[in-house]
Amino acid sequence: MSNLLSANFNRLFKKKLFWVLAVVLLAYSFIATYDNALQIVAEPELFQNRSPESICFDEGPIVLAIIIPVFVSLFLGTEFSDGTMRNKIIVGSRRGQIYLANFITVSAASLVFCAAWHIGALSALPVLGLWDAGVFGWLILVLKSALFCVAFSAILCLISHIITNKAAVALFEIIFALAILMAGSYLYNELLEPEIISSGVTITSDENGNNIMQPMEPHPNPYYVAEPQRSVYKKVLNTLPSGQAILLANVADSDSEQLDLPLYSCCASAAIIAVFTAAGTIVFRKKDLK
Repeated sequence: MSNLLSANFNRLFKKKLFWVLAVVLLAYSFIATYDNALQIVAEPELFQNRSPESICFDEGPIVLAIIIPVFVSLFLGTEFSDGTMRNKIIVGSRRGQIYLANFITVSAASLVFCAAWHIGALSALPVLGLWDAGVFGWLILVLKSALFCVAFSAILCLISHIITNKAAVALFEIIFALAILMAGSYLYNELLEPEIISSGVTITSDENGNNIMQPMEPHPNPYYVAEPQRSVYKKVLNTLPSGQAILLANVADSDSEQLDLPLYSCCASAAIIAVFTAAGTIVFRKKDLK
């Protein structure tokens, strides 16, 4: 196992794509976060609800949800296309150990990407000061983002060992990432629908033909997601890595805080890691490598 990990990390550190993605994430995070922080200082009346942590997490989780599948698919796809996987088996490495070594490697890479974003996002602190939630609250958010990155890596690792064609797995995983991002966005927007609609006006005409605007009476929103469906949507949103990414990106939104289940999300990510890793080792042991 140690030899497999050593070989994997040696290949990881030599891979230009890994370093390019990490540096790009770091630079983009630094520039985007610092620019957003300056906008808040320049126009505070337009960003009254924006906290330092909301600036640090804005866009980051969703960017990671795109970067991670690109890297995992290309890194693991090379294992099969270059014959590395077959060579590992020929020299006597067990398939379960190979799978676990690959999972640990791509998870470590995902955590590096996650760290690159958070380090770059610290550029907001000199402008806005410490986080409103405090250091502990910020660490909880960092832990959530790290767990959803590893959970996402676990899902992608399984897919990469089922689809062994490098081009096909890259295309599939990118489409998969976009699909679950859309699913998470759909659930998030559905849950944001208010129960009662009180905004809007009605326009009527008086006897002289003059238009009269009157505020509408509050009425139930037909698009509001009621119980028990609401609880199901909320739990699915907090289970999906993409849903957790969207919640983190909207951490400043008061409605988002009501939808967020921090402990549940962490447990869900841990369960995804355990289930998909166990399933991956079983599937890979039975995989026919032609």
